[in-house]
Order: sequence, then C-alpha cells, then structure tokens
Amino acid sequence: MTTVPTESPRKSAWIPWVFVGGMLIVVVVNAILIVVALKSWTGLVVPKPYERGIHYNEVLEAQSRQDALGWTVKAGFEPIGGPLDGRIVLTVTGRDGAPLSALRVAAARLVRPVEVIPDVPLAFDYVGDGRFVAHAVLPRPGQWDLKATLHNGGDAYVLSERLFAR
Repeated sequence: MTTVPTESPRKSAWIPWVFVGGMLIVVVVNAILIVVALKSWTGLVVPKPYERGIHYNEVLEAQSRQDALGWTVKAGFEPIGGPLDGRIVLTVTGRDGAPLSALRVAAARLVRPVEVIPDVPLAFDYVGDGRFVAHAVLPRPGQWDLKATLHNGGDAYVLSERLFAR
C-alpha cells in the first residue's frame, strides 16, 4: 500500500492584511479626534480659573452676604417686535415682599453661554412697582445669561439668570 503525501491546506494570505487595515483605520480615526479636540473650545469659562479657585472662599462670603439681603429677583424676556426683538423685565422685591424701587442696575448685559459672540449691553429703566425694563435685540435665538449688578445704597446683588428667546 502506498500512501500519497497530502498537502496541508494553504493558509490564506489576506488575513494579516485585514488586521493591519483595521488597526490603520483605528489610528486614523484617533488622529482626527485628537486634532478636533485640540482645535475646539477648551471649556474654560473664566480667564484665570486657578486664581479664581484660590479666592473661592471670598466668592462664598459674597454669596452669603447676598443671600442675607433677602431680595427676590425675577427676570424674563418678552418678545415685542419679533422673536428676537423684545424687552428684559426685572422684578425685584425685598425680604418683606415689598417692591424695591431705589435700585440702580449697573453693568447689565446678555451673555451667550453656548458660543463666543459679543455681549448684548442693556440699559434698565425703572417703570414702577419694583420693575425694571431694558430693550434688547438678540442676534440669535436660544439661551442667554443675564448678568447685572443691582445696587441699593451700600448693598449689592450680583444677578446671573438664564433666559430663553425662541
């Protein structure tokens, strides 16, 4: 009896290239993500976050002084000429619920929290019953932060309120 030598089945040559191609795709996608991450927004919202962190206790003390005033401040955006043309209305009441009329609103502006565009400056006028009104024309709809400082004699209230314009 003669035995015929059998050849072992040939291994396919394309299997290592599939692995190499898959790894190449992973490397290219990671490189793209790294470039996009380095060129996008850093996420920092204050210019010097380390220095602000060092003075955080001062921020907490200022917040407790503001809370001790007992003021209630409500803000809203009311469209008048169109969806982006409107007025910002502030209603301020004291600890006893009585309207505060002797206030001065300083450094009022609207800030866009989701993109870097110029702030919208505001000039508030007192219209009675603890209400202050400012006209605003917004460049874009969506979220806006109202930033202002309210002064009443020696007392100060720093306002930061989220508003929506549709």
